[in-house]
Amino acid sequence: MTVAEALASVEFIVGRDGKPRAAVLDMAAWEALIAWLEDAEDLGLALDYLARRREAASPEAMGLMPWEEVEAELDALEAQEKEAGYAGVGDRSGGAQAAAV
Repeated sequence: MTVAEALASVEFIVGRDGKPRAAVLDMAAWEALIAWLEDAEDLGLALDYLARRREAASPEAMGLMPWEEVEAELDALEAQEKEAGYAGVGDRSGGAQAAAV
């Protein structure tokens, strides 16, 4: 369902004064609108990131790190955890997440 189709399916509840008081959507229309809003938000975030990246002197100036540095930090943390007896904590099988360039 397109956004236009979702909007066309809206039904309005009108008050005694004749003014719309509420809008009713079927679930398919609601889900289409939510998906569209999420996509629009994602696009906005991506465009904002790209604008900041163009203005930054380097990825590091934005606080980003090369993957090699992230990986070295994760390895160091993993070694510390093993020394402390926390085996398995922080393994890279899905637990730890990091942003890299």
